[in-house]
Amino acid sequence: MVYITVEFVRTVKLSQDAWLKIYNDIARTHPHSVLLVRSKMRKVLGFTSRTHSEWSAWAGMRIEQIHLDFFSETKYTMFLLKYSEYL
Repeated sequence: MVYITVEFVRTVKLSQDAWLKIYNDIARTHPHSVLLVRSKMRKVLGFTSRTHSEWSAWAGMRIEQIHLDFFSETKYTMFLLKYSEYL
């Protein structure tokens, strides 16, 4: 018997400037280990971060973005409410 579990995964794309502001705010309110250990980040904040690079043909350069992958719908909603000014 195979069990299939579906997790809530939603991705938020941020510029590096927006991520730096959010990162600094999180660093002020949480221990440093929350941002340094991915499993703790996922448990406490509800997301993990990853860097994504893509080529922009119209700009002729590589664009760096930060992707936040959320695994909790409630933490995703709270993130949007708290940091909507940076998005």
